[in-house]
Order: sequence, then structure tokens, then C-alpha cells
Amino acid sequence: MDDLKNKTLRSIMYLGVGKGAGKVISFTSTLILARLLTPEDYGLMSLVMVVVGIIGFFNEIGLGSAIKQRPEITPSQLNGCFTLSLLISTGLYALLFAFAPSIAAFYENEALSPVLRFIALTFIIGALVTVPDALMAREMKFKLYAGIDFAMVIFQTAVTLMLAWLGYGVWALAWGFVLSQVFKATCIFYCSEWQPSKFGEMSAALELMRFGVSVTYSRVTWYLYNSSQTLIIGKLLNPQAVGIYSMANTLASLPSMHITSLLINVASPLFSKMQHDLVRLNKTLLRLTSGIALINYPVMVGIAVTASELVPVVLGPQWLEVTLPLQILCLVGLVKSVDPLLTQALISSGRVNITARYTSLCAVSIPASIFVGTYMGGLVGASIAMAVAYPLSSIYLFVAVRRHLGLSLRHYLQAVRVPLEGCVWMAGVVLGTSYLLTAWGLDNATVLLGLKTLIGVCAYGFFLIYLRPAGLHDCHEVLQELGVSARKLQRWPFSRVVAKNNSQ
Repeated sequence: MDDLKNKTLRSIMYLGVGKGAGKVISFTSTLILARLLTPEDYGLMSLVMVVVGIIGFFNEIGLGSAIKQRPEITPSQLNGCFTLSLLISTGLYALLFAFAPSIAAFYENEALSPVLRFIALTFIIGALVTVPDALMAREMKFKLYAGIDFAMVIFQTAVTLMLAWLGYGVWALAWGFVLSQVFKATCIFYCSEWQPSKFGEMSAALELMRFGVSVTYSRVTWYLYNSSQTLIIGKLLNPQAVGIYSMANTLASLPSMHITSLLINVASPLFSKMQHDLVRLNKTLLRLTSGIALINYPVMVGIAVTASELVPVVLGPQWLEVTLPLQILCLVGLVKSVDPLLTQALISSGRVNITARYTSLCAVSIPASIFVGTYMGGLVGASIAMAVAYPLSSIYLFVAVRRHLGLSLRHYLQAVRVPLEGCVWMAGVVLGTSYLLTAWGLDNATVLLGLKTLIGVCAYGFFLIYLRPAGLHDCHEVLQELGVSARKLQRWPFSRVVAKNNSQ
């Protein structure tokens, strides 16, 4: 087992434990806040975060990504990156501060302006840690980073819940977010053991800036098409509709926000080390894709088939309109949870221009589809439009990866075949059992939710272990590729895979 596998495995373990615990706490906090706050509060905060997020991508113009990707970096370049980030962020804050009232007037909501100005302070906070944050990722100090991230989630949860309980409404979310960013930035700056030795030297960062601009363009267009529904729904409908859609999107994105983002953090430096060995890169890409699908797909399909009980039981009756958009967006999540690995493979292999073209296509096609869908069918129309436009746009990405990285589309589809078949089996068993339980007079939503969840877990596990052990074999290979010891992989249920391999 080589050093790279060792380091990758440790990175995934540390990030998984830290982010996993953090996501559980954050998700629990969201459920509690859903009962303390209103859909309007969530809708207002969602609009603010989208606007701030779009402008915030220009904070460091992709300099952090350039630092991670470049084989060698000099102190002068780091000083230049720090100076550039700080100057740009200050200018962006002044710009948003000036135009906040105009943005509020466009959405016909005066409450947007003060919240925008307050949240925009995170521009300057983020710029201060652009370099130290990138250096920690470059050196794969994920154990330390996971600890900081977990502590930040605890801090943000405590602040937000306390202020929401005191009746601060949307300002509970705003203060919780800003103070958590201050906390995280302070920890990263202190723990990174880096500080600028000289203010200036911006000319040394120009070469990094050229790479960063391409990355920033791709990220901005990605963010635009990913967040266009919030902006469009906010304009065509109202803040309450934005809140409902944002909650549906949050729940539907839970698996990808944790599992996919976790592996992307590790895959970025890992793919960069393999950029000159496409065979190994493709093999690793397929392994990670298979692993993500085996975990994410059943969760998203499970959320979809239990949504009618999940929403009233977990969120409360005021969120019932979330149900149908949630079910539709879960289907979109099947694609969204795996294709970020494709874009990361292209970026890490130096083909940033390909991802820029892909995100440009999405930035045009998806907002246009969302606009038409929202205008014609409200929230459900917007959800259907997303379910059609996103998978169609992803076809370009699959073709580009096959052409430029030599990845077989047939092999890629095989990586997700078993998880898809397992989900179809699981959905059929759950829906069939649910029909029988309802027909027998069981109408308690909490009991139905518990039974459907238990049946779904058992059905999916039974499928992988006994009906299609190829899925278990894929999971075994993913863990083996990441360097898990053979002794651990001989335990149940992988003992069946080992016995079969030994007999061949």
C-alpha cells in the first residue's frame, strides 16, 4: 500500500468523521429552526446568500485553487495572493454595500438591504484566509481542517438556535453565519502556521491569477445555474416560495453535500497527483463514482418515497408544500451527486477550459428552463424544469470526459448500474408495503415513516448482499483501492466477496 493511498484513506476518514458529525448537528439544527422560523425567513436568507455567493466567487479569483494545483509555490507568490485577495474583497464589499438598496428594490423587499450589507462582511473575512486555507488543503492536513470545521458547526448552531429562540428571525441565521466565519477564519489562520512576510508582491501572483480566472469563471457559472432557481423564484413568486423550494433543495442535496463534497475535497489533490497517468486517474474516478452511488442513491430514493410522511413529521405541517418539489429534486440528485467528480478530474488534469464550456452551457440552459417552468407551473414547474435541464446539460460533460480523459462511457454507466437497480428494487418493495399498510388502516405518519425507512434499508441491503453481489464487490474494490486493510475486508458482508474471489 503506497504512501498516497495511506494519506488518502486517512484524509477521507478524518473528513468523514468531522464532516459527518457536523452534518448531523447541522441537519438537526435545521429541523429545529424549521419550527422556530418561518418559510419567509428562510426565503429571505436564501436570496441573500445567493447574491453574496455570486459576488463572493470573485473574492480570491480562484487563487486558492491555483495554490492547490501548482506543483511548486514560492513565498512571493503567496504574499501576492494574500494582497490581491484582500484588496479585491474590500472593493467587492464596498460595491455590494452601495448597491444593496437597489437589489432590495428589484425584489421589492426592503429587508434584503441591511442583511446583504451585514453578510457581505464575510468577503473580507474569507480573503484573509485564502492562502492559509489553500496551504492546509495542499498539504492534506484534513484532520486539523475537519476539527476546525466541526467546531465551527457547533459554534454556529449554538448562536443561531439561541437567537432564533429569542425571536430574532432572519437575523438569527445572519449572525450565526457571520460569527461562524469569523471563528473558522481565526482557527485556520492560527493553525496553518503561515502569515504574510510582505504586503504586496502582486506581480508574483499574476501567473497563478491566470489559472485562477479560468477556475473562477467555471465556478461562477456553476453557481449561477445551481442557484438560478432561487433568484428566479424570488422574482416571479415570493419569499415564502423561495423558502419552500430552498428547504426542498436542502433536503434533496443532503447526500451530495456530505458524501460528494467530502470526496471532492480529497479527490482534488489526489487527481492532481495523477494528472499525467490517465489510466490510474480514470480507474480511481470510477471507483469513487461507484462508492458515491452505492451510498447516495438509496438515500435520495428513500427520501423521495417517504417524503409524504417525512415532511409533516420532521418539518411540521407549515412545510407541506415542500413534498412534491422534494421528490422531484431527489431524482435530479442522482446526477448531481456523481458528476462533480468528472469536473474535478478535468480541472485537476489542467483542462479548465472544458469545464468552463460546460458551466457556460448550464448557465444558459438551466436558468432559461427554470424561468419557463416557474412561470408556467410555479414551484412544481421549476422542479420539473430542473429535472429535465440538468441531466440533459450533463451529457456534454460525459462526452468531454470521454474525449479528453479517455474514460469509457460504458464503464462509467456500469459504475452506477448496480446502485440504480438496487434503488428500483428498494422503491418497489417500500411502495408496495406502504400500499398494504395503508389498506390495512395504518395512517399514523410517524409509524409509517419508521416502517418505510426500516423496510427500505433492509430491502437495499438484501439486494446488494444476496440478489446482486456485484454491488458488494464494487464496494469491496473501492475500499481496497483506498487502502483499507485486507483483514478488515474479510469481515461480513465482504466475506462473501473474498470467498468468491478465492474460489476463482
